[in-house]
Amino acid sequence: MKNVRTRKWVALLLSAVLVLSVLAGCTSPAPAAPAPDSLSSPLNVGTLMGPTGMGMAGLFGREDEGFQMNLYDAPDQCMAGLLNGDLDVAAIPSNVAAVLYNKTEGGIRLLGVNTGGVLYVLSNNAEPVSSLADLKGKTVYASGMGGVPEYAFKALMEKEGLAESDVELIWMNSHADVVSTLISQGGYALVPEPQVTVAGTKADTVKVDLDINAMWKESFGYDLPMGVIACRAEIADNRADDLGYFLQEYNKVLEGYNADKDAAAETIANAGILPAAGVAKAAMPRCNIMLETGIAHAKDILTPLYETLFSFNPQSVGGSIPGDDFYFNSAFGDYSIRLEF
Repeated sequence: MKNVRTRKWVALLLSAVLVLSVLAGCTSPAPAAPAPDSLSSPLNVGTLMGPTGMGMAGLFGREDEGFQMNLYDAPDQCMAGLLNGDLDVAAIPSNVAAVLYNKTEGGIRLLGVNTGGVLYVLSNNAEPVSSLADLKGKTVYASGMGGVPEYAFKALMEKEGLAESDVELIWMNSHADVVSTLISQGGYALVPEPQVTVAGTKADTVKVDLDINAMWKESFGYDLPMGVIACRAEIADNRADDLGYFLQEYNKVLEGYNADKDAAAETIANAGILPAAGVAKAAMPRCNIMLETGIAHAKDILTPLYETLFSFNPQSVGGSIPGDDFYFNSAFGDYSIRLEF
């Protein structure tokens, strides 16, 4: 009888040890390996005027470390650079990353989400509007055709029962062109930050009428992710360590921004992304600058957007929603950081 009881106690103890081992494995995963401390060779990075460039501003001026930073004023320049191989990494609209992934049959990978919703409807010397329905029969200047600005605006129009023909959208090459036209001609414009702030500095008659980001969340139930960082699949496959270092340094830039907003504004101005530190500091609270990487973060943020856009127009994401292989997962861990105010 004693031996039987002993065996039972031993069995119970072994079971307890196994359970604790499993729980320990669930709650205390092995830490990711430290990222490399340098690039193995130069990395050609393209970014845009606006929040995507603002977030990367701290990587400018570091050519001696291998960061070859290229600043553009239109997304199609970054897209072309990725497709023709001139750029290894580029900031592009979130839906465009899905389009390129499908177009190249997996030739583009997603490194992270770096910009949330930044869209606003401005008026200048025109009757203010309080809804998209108020824009019926009016002209709206905009940039970002083929990107989130176009599809998000049209999806919200559809939600409000408007046909595309109800609002005349005039698409321009850059945000700067939109602001310039709004100031000189008056009327209405679909503008992202920081150009909203820039427009306000050019004319005190400019008013912020509609917050497209708030309208999107109210209509669809989630925040609007607008910008991402993507890379060529060749770089993801052959230079994963360099991408790990890039993301690590990007994260450090944003940590520095959170620690000192004045220094961040100076960094953004010094990189030539905005004309002055004062403009940068005023714009930052509405720029939704972030870095969310890997399936654990980026996929959760992007999937609702891709599903919504696909239901609205499948071609807005290239005909299908990207699979898990779209998302680059670094061996050095994921990042989740947002500019705090």
